[in-house]
Amino acid sequence: MNRVRWSVVMLALAAFVGLATFALADDAPKDEAKTVTGKSSCGGCDGVVKGCCVMLTDDGGLRWILRGDSESLKAAFKARHGGKSMTATLAGKAETKKDKDGKEYKEVKVSEVKVNS
Repeated sequence: MNRVRWSVVMLALAAFVGLATFALADDAPKDEAKTVTGKSSCGGCDGVVKGCCVMLTDDGGLRWILRGDSESLKAAFKARHGGKSMTATLAGKAETKKDKDGKEYKEVKVSEVKVNS
């Protein structure tokens, strides 16, 4: 009977530790904005989407189509063909889509875009 009690206690302890770990991870600061940094280009000219827009290609090769109407995105739109490094602050959840060739890209609304020098 001691083995059964010991097993129940250990299972309860393991469940408690698991829930505590999950709760602590969930309490991480939410005010930190997520960003994506990559080389700029035009999503329309590159054939990813219809119409011209700012596209970033990150270090892993993932393409990000940036959407929004902020002044900083408008400035990035003018500089998109320069192949400059840009950092975008995400304002929404990224949506995974596929281009006409079936290659995945992310489309996301952004609140700010910084053109890095």
